[in-house]
Amino acid sequence: MRPLRILVLALAFSTASALSAVAAPAQPPDEFIRSLSNSAIDSLATTNLSDAERENRFRTLLTENFDVPSIARFVLGLYWPRATEEQRKQYMTLFEDFIVKSYAKRFADFSGDGLKTGNVTKVTNTDAVVSSLIKGAEAAPAARIDWRVRAEDTHYKIVDVMVEGISMSVTHRDEFAAVIRNNGGTVEGLIDALKKKTTQ
Repeated sequence: MRPLRILVLALAFSTASALSAVAAPAQPPDEFIRSLSNSAIDSLATTNLSDAERENRFRTLLTENFDVPSIARFVLGLYWPRATEEQRKQYMTLFEDFIVKSYAKRFADFSGDGLKTGNVTKVTNTDAVVSSLIKGAEAAPAARIDWRVRAEDTHYKIVDVMVEGISMSVTHRDEFAAVIRNNGGTVEGLIDALKKKTTQ
């Protein structure tokens, strides 16, 4: 290999490494999860909030810290490429509304003890799973929750949540697929069902 080519490759590699180092998140993934947990409990775990205000606060935390578009596409699964552009737009909006409606109110039951993180398992160069225990209200046993996080530039985004080993993304994908099959095999059937669930 010619010396000039070696020099070019070395410069390219060192530049890419430097950019990668600069773009890496400043905090480890378990600190990201602890910080998000504390913010969520401080913001949402109070009985003084109306349902609407709790949902608004939850939506902010959701869109800032979860990769909602990627999760939504995964949940729709093989039906994503079959959907029209208009159906995709409607679905993406309704999916976010569905998650907000389904989960925001659950924070009212969380205790001030919050979440305790455990092991961090590296899955890929960008993904890691953070294990945790979160305590509910009163004498409820702690639940094990694993968070799959993905490094995106200088921050993390959550791409899946596993409760007691069960993936919420996979669970919703199975549920949505069943709704589609029961409504003529079309995405429009799912969209109609999500509209009903999010307007109740």
